Amino acid sequence: LTWSAVAGASAYRVYRGSTLLTTTSATSVTDAMLWPETGYTYRVDAVSASATVLGSMSSSATTSALPSSGFARPFSSTSVWNTPIGGVRLVSNNDQLIANFESNALYPNMALNKWAVSIAEAQSSDPLFNVFCAVYNPCTLTSFGSIPIPSTAAADPSSDGHMAVYDPANGRTWGMWKASKSGSTWTAAAGEAVSTQGDGIVPSGTVASNAANFPLLAGVVRPEEILQGHIDHALVFTLPEISSAGHVCPATHDDGSSSNPSALMEGMRLQLDPSLDVDSLSIPAWQKTIAKALQKYGMYLRDGSGSLAIIAENPVSRGYDAWAKVGLRSEERRVGKECRSRWSPY
Repeated sequence: LTWSAVAGASAYRVYRGSTLLTTTSATSVTDAMLWPETGYTYRVDAVSASATVLGSMSSSATTSALPSSGFARPFSSTSVWNTPIGGVRLVSNNDQLIANFESNALYPNMALNKWAVSIAEAQSSDPLFNVFCAVYNPCTLTSFGSIPIPSTAAADPSSDGHMAVYDPANGRTWGMWKASKSGSTWTAAAGEAVSTQGDGIVPSGTVASNAANFPLLAGVVRPEEILQGHIDHALVFTLPEISSAGHVCPATHDDGSSSNPSALMEGMRLQLDPSLDVDSLSIPAWQKTIAKALQKYGMYLRDGSGSLAIIAENPVSRGYDAWAKVGLRSEERRVGKECRSRWSPY
């Protein structure tokens, strides 16, 4: 959005519908993470130093369709997140691991609006914040300096308070655990800063926003990917009973507590049997999209939890319910049972 300067104005309040997007002294703002092929209305109020509205300007626009190349994915095409599984070997104790996985695959779901990852897309006009890791260190959250955080950004409402900030123009992402805003200050208990142009691995010896030290943006299911009908990257999941024996790449940290030799380690990747005919299953289309991604790219174990959960985006930072756009409205969506017993870990 761009507009002409108004004489006497010290700032401009920019609204999408009734949502205040930002207050800025500039005469342009970029609004991101909008739904494809959808009309939006905007209003810009020019305000004086005493907060008097000097005038208003309105406009409307319709977003374009998703690109034919697919919804953009972060990290290098050769990273662990974007590389298909291919001909890798099973771990030696595959059968025992899978038996343990199935016994702990409780209440399978995809976390949407709680215990998910809120994602905010940063723009050059967004305010900068110095966010430090207040509980666990060393962390890399300050590696790129101050963090541009949109005014609409909000953390996931669960006690994890996960929030990822994504700056596609500069190829950066920040992940925060227990992110919280008080007044004009953002804080986090732990987190990481990662280039989205590289391999998407957080350095060992640091503490990030989750137990495996994965970039928080990595592996998250986005609503647009369900809309387009294909997911072109690996997923991440959580599970009860995590091994205390350590972790495997791409994890660089772990917090498992189980001494069971058949418990999965953080960083392990599971693949749904690629010979399974997903299209023949009596499950909704969105579940087939998930299943096909699990056949091609698999899913990495990120953290422990009380259930088997595939992690998706919480759209709270968008200002609208993007999951409702693809027909998913509940807090967590159950996944079908038809895919059980067809897994292999790597």
